[in-house]
Amino acid sequence: MKCLSYSNRFYYKELSEEDANCIKKDLILYNSMLHTAYKKLYLTCFHGVKDAVSLQKQLKVKYGTNDYFPLSAIHEARALLKSNIETNQRLKKACTKRIERIKEKIRKENKTLQNWQKKKEQLIQKSKEHETSEADYLYEVQIVNPNIKQLKHRIGLLTFKLNRETDKLNHLNIGVRAACFGSRKKLHHDLEAYRYERRKRMLITGRRQGKYSNNLFKYHLESGIMVYRGTKKEVHLPIRFYHHAEKLERAVRLPHNTAGKAVAYELYDHGEYFIIKAIIEVEPKMIMTKKEEGSIGIDINVNHIAVAHIDRQGNLCRQQILPMKLKGKTRNQRKHEIAETASRIIHECVHTHKPLVMEALDFSDKKQKQRYQPKGLNRMLSEFAYAQISEAIERKAVYEGIEVIKVDPAYTSLIGKLKYVRDKGMSVHQAASYVIARKGIGYKEKILREYRVFVKEKQTQAEQWAAIGKKVGKASIKECQLTAILALFR
Repeated sequence: MKCLSYSNRFYYKELSEEDANCIKKDLILYNSMLHTAYKKLYLTCFHGVKDAVSLQKQLKVKYGTNDYFPLSAIHEARALLKSNIETNQRLKKACTKRIERIKEKIRKENKTLQNWQKKKEQLIQKSKEHETSEADYLYEVQIVNPNIKQLKHRIGLLTFKLNRETDKLNHLNIGVRAACFGSRKKLHHDLEAYRYERRKRMLITGRRQGKYSNNLFKYHLESGIMVYRGTKKEVHLPIRFYHHAEKLERAVRLPHNTAGKAVAYELYDHGEYFIIKAIIEVEPKMIMTKKEEGSIGIDINVNHIAVAHIDRQGNLCRQQILPMKLKGKTRNQRKHEIAETASRIIHECVHTHKPLVMEALDFSDKKQKQRYQPKGLNRMLSEFAYAQISEAIERKAVYEGIEVIKVDPAYTSLIGKLKYVRDKGMSVHQAASYVIARKGIGYKEKILREYRVFVKEKQTQAEQWAAIGKKVGKASIKECQLTAILALFR
């Protein structure tokens, strides 16, 4: 597990001119090596271009530096290429799913079109036999012909969409698209911003065979000075690290060639100033929670997280709602709100020594189908940062030694609604979190089997009741179906 520690700001105007120029030139030099290394690795991977001389020696001779800059640039270029290959695989998978979904949509529309064309053929045959009435003529002109025209237009649009997705898939199958450092958008619109993006950061990998855990950044703990060994000179920076500073000091103090001693440093340029980020390898804590104490179940929603505490017998001890106001906030504000909520949940687990139980949800398929969903649902799915929330909770849990149990999300809300909402006087989301907590420690709900029996045997009866309720006009079909389900289980 890796953790980050950020330093204070270093303003260029407060440094000497030589030190500032040294850092700026090294940023340009490192990024030039990175771009060259990525290009060489890309050509080797996808076009089979191989050189007799190693890439490290090529960069060292071309730019006239020591081994540390080329090695770091090659390491980052390989990681970037691997990331782009995985992204390409993910895009191909998503594109294939979209193609299958569009083909299914075209198949359904063609079937509907054939039915309307059969009706038109029947009307044409009827007119040939001179049996057409005024009602038949109006039905053909006002209903059949417009529907056929609309379906043909819809099939044409879907066919165009299918061809476009097929072209995308063909381009993805050719290979990974070459990376544009600095982004293509800024290249065409803002040349200065593009150049800045290409040279704003420098990542030097750590090394555990040494006193200071890094070859170019030497952190002197006693004096609080960071010595940067540049290509032209050494730059002495009075530095102070904030969050996780004690972990950084522990790593630097470790003996020579010890696991976890290597510390990578990233120098990040912000225009008027730069900061240094330390990346430390930390061993995760041992699991300190026990299922014998019970569990804590959470149900993640758009604007809140429902939490349920249960004991070892599966009885409800406590329930709570943690609000999470993400709508209308910036990216950093949402990130901070999610981190605070995750900390509160993990703090409860640490205090009670209970494992955390959550659903194993994946909204990727649902988000891919957004174009066929209502506008309100699409907006909700777009704003629902489930992956970000679950990732923050899991990261905090690993850091604190909390066991995270993921359960199947099937029927959790329905079981909670049918079995616990009325009995325990809780909301649907709180009842769902209670069911999730019970699932995590092995309890099974009998209502699940009963619900499956209902779906198999009683669905027709519920649909009839729903149709009657719809005719009366007192409620919607979904409300009538829910009333029917509840009536069957009373």
